[in-house]
Formats: sequence, structure tokens, C-alpha cells
Amino acid sequence: MANTATTSQITGDIYGLYINGKYILGDTFSRADAIKTRLNYIFSDPNRDLDFITPSYANGEYVVSCPLVRKNTGQVTYLYDTNSSDGWKQYPAKLYEPTNWTNSGGIGQTAILTATGAIPWLYALTTANAIRAAVNPNFASAANDNPLKPLVVPSNTGINVQSVVSSSAHCAFYGHPCQGTSAGTTSSSCSGYSDLTAYQNILNVSVGNGEVLHPVDLTCAITSTNSWSTTYRNKFIKVTNLSNNQSIIVRVTDTAPANKGVELTYRAWASIGKPSGSNTVKIELMGS
Repeated sequence: MANTATTSQITGDIYGLYINGKYILGDTFSRADAIKTRLNYIFSDPNRDLDFITPSYANGEYVVSCPLVRKNTGQVTYLYDTNSSDGWKQYPAKLYEPTNWTNSGGIGQTAILTATGAIPWLYALTTANAIRAAVNPNFASAANDNPLKPLVVPSNTGINVQSVVSSSAHCAFYGHPCQGTSAGTTSSSCSGYSDLTAYQNILNVSVGNGEVLHPVDLTCAITSTNSWSTTYRNKFIKVTNLSNNQSIIVRVTDTAPANKGVELTYRAWASIGKPSGSNTVKIELMGS
């Protein structure tokens, strides 16, 4: 079923943005109209995987986007499967395709909006959820959710840090754009990326809390050591690159190996300067 974004005046220069008749947000006419136009560009693509409507980060700001992840277009993502006799399985959509913050129009559109307010990471998450709840998916998600599953909203939604989890922790990433481009345990390096020479393929499309792994979303896996993975699951944490003091707020949705600190999605990792290895990041728990 097709999707349509519309606007309607609420009062003065404040207009409501609606998807399929469901209210999403209110804003100035120019902003609401721009978001409507971007959404309708995205909706014009019948092969777009709308499960990838998620919070993200671009140009130094928290945003909502829908990466150009498409099904039924000959694209395949390979997932390493330890239970398979041949060592791999596949999903008929390229989950780890690189994306850009663009306003190109047509099916190339990925940007939806820039988050506002005092807590922009929370605004981006709740607005993404409102859009996800209103759309008619073009097909079920990679986790077979239809309608789309809401992304978990952490209970600690305060603007300030509550406590330090670690002043010096290990940092890595997962969900690299090159992952899943070839069958097997790893994918070879691909054009435009020089982070590694080979990329460990992802085992499953879903993470520990049941959501699909969205590589441009602001999420992470945190180590099982010291029960961090259970203590901080579905919480907002702040990760700071100790070499440049750049920070990002992410949700803990998955478990990282013992003694491996935090593994950020590729977008979150790249946004703070790609910290890699031991003693490279500070991890803090956000307050309620």
C-alpha cells in the first residue's frame, strides 16, 4: 500500500506533518513542507526498505534518515552462519550499503529531518518511531516484522550524564558498509573505504534486543564483562573519543565480547573520528 506525506495548517505559521493521515509533528511551514517533500521522494521508491527509517548523525547533528537499502533490485547481503554447512546465508537486500545525507530528490533521497530541541538524540528517536508507526512497509523487515517494530526508547532520557561507566575503554565498530558484500566469514575491502583490509561479516540481521541491525542508527554493543551488557541494555550512553573529545549518544542494544568495551555502529563510530583499540573512549551513562 502506498504512503503519502501531507501538511495542514494548525495555527499561523505552524503546520502539522501527517503520514497516511497520522499526525507526526508540528513545525513552521517551510520546515514541515521540506520534510513532507523528502518523505514523498522516499515513498516513491517501492523497493525501499522502510525498516531503515532510523535516528542517525550527519554534519554534526542528530537526524532522521532512511538509507538507500533496497529489496527486489538484485542486491544481496551475505550473513555468516555458523550453523550452515557452507558457512553463510543471505538476505535479499543490501543491509550495509553506504548512505549519504543528500537532498537529491527521487529515489536517491535519504535525509528526512534534522532533530531539534534540548535533547536532539531523543527527538530523533521518538520522531523516527512516529514515522515508522505511520508507514505501510513495502515488505516485512529483515526480522519479519510487519508492521514495523518500534525502536526501544530508553528510560534514561535526561540531558546530563549520570555516571562514568569507564574512563578508558576499548572501542570497535560493526555494520561496516563493506560487510556482507561477499559470502563467507568476511567480505573483502570495497571501493571508498580503507578502515580494514577485510570485514568480519555479521552473524544475524537482528541484535540482542530484537531490533534489526541498522548500521546508520545510533546504537552499540557493550561488553559482557562486569555485567555491562545486562546493566546497560536499552540505555542511552555517551561515548567520547579520547583523542579528539568528540562524543555521540547511542543506545545499547547488543552484547560485545568480553573485555571489548563498546562496539559502535559504523555511522556512530565514524562520526566521532573512528576510535579503535584499547583505552580509546570514555563511556558514560546518561541520566533519567
